Amino acid sequence: MPQYAALIYDRDVDWSQPEFADMTKEYAAFGAAAAEVLRGGAALYPTSTATSVKVTGGKGGDVVTSDGPYTETKEVLTGFYLLEAGDLDAAVTLAAQIPAAWMGGTIEVRPVIDFGSQMG
Repeated sequence: MPQYAALIYDRDVDWSQPEFADMTKEYAAFGAAAAEVLRGGAALYPTSTATSVKVTGGKGGDVVTSDGPYTETKEVLTGFYLLEAGDLDAAVTLAAQIPAAWMGGTIEVRPVIDFGSQMG
């Protein structure tokens, strides 16, 4: 069955903090309700904890790191779910139930390329 990444874009905050407990309860409820089709997922710490990695000079070149992302936006990637759904319409229906979709954020749904048969 096809898989879809549901990328969650929302405020750039630390969702593990107590002031977001009500929101995280909504995510727990979604996780329980959609457990049958969830194949993975995680929340991400704020972009201030991110490290960007770039290699200059091609493969094996110098590794250059910098703190955080390159651009500032109101919404950032704050987490994701890996959904198993029959088609895009079914994945969109599931994504609409992710709390950020109805609490001020946005969910981006993308089909996942299965390289499984090529890896190994």
